[in-house]
Amino acid sequence: MNHTKDQFGREIKEIIPVKGSRKIIGRRMKESLERSPQGTAMVKADMTGLIRYRAMLKERGETISFVDLFVKVAGLALDENPMLNASLQENEIIVYQSIHIGIAVFIEGNLYVPVIQDVQDKNILEISSEVKGIIMKLKEKRFKDVLMNGSTFTVNNMGMLEIDGFTPFINPPEAAILGIGKTRKEVVVDESGDTIVIKPMTTLSLTNDHAVVDGVPVAKFLESFKRIMNKPEDFLG
Repeated sequence: MNHTKDQFGREIKEIIPVKGSRKIIGRRMKESLERSPQGTAMVKADMTGLIRYRAMLKERGETISFVDLFVKVAGLALDENPMLNASLQENEIIVYQSIHIGIAVFIEGNLYVPVIQDVQDKNILEISSEVKGIIMKLKEKRFKDVLMNGSTFTVNNMGMLEIDGFTPFINPPEAAILGIGKTRKEVVVDESGDTIVIKPMTTLSLTNDHAVVDGVPVAKFLESFKRIMNKPEDFLG
């Protein structure tokens, strides 16, 4: 089969028009980098507590996803660290009382960021039900029925892929975005510092807008997130 060649003699396999969601994603990512001085902090986190909590709910007949858990944990951590639940608009930093979390969803090769509103007022089962409904609507291409703007923070879970840590781009005009990598069994030192154990570990990658918030609040947010992950029963009910 003969392929068309470009001016340098390279054979072209396919030409894909940049349009629709691909064009929107490109424009949003460019906007993100142009408007925000961004930096990413990464930290290892133990998934044991969330795995245990999810299994406990399953025994009760409640099926929830790790995305559901990450959304609620992020909401609790943002409540403790409100400067990350903020945005820069002109010369003002707006810190929000409402916690509206966008979740990155890949469906049929397209990226969507639907929004879960008022996470601070919803329990894990309410969040799970809402996420299931959103995904169903997106698969049915009922896009007008899905809220995809107005988020104050975004969670991007790539745990289903072979990705450990990555640099997520901020969803403008938000101050931060959290990325979660794949969970892998790793050899770690336990809390006593004397014993080697194997634990399911993931990598949390938090990108922040340095025009809004610097490294210390980012570190404290990640500390809060990890503390809630370790004992979800104490925080999630």
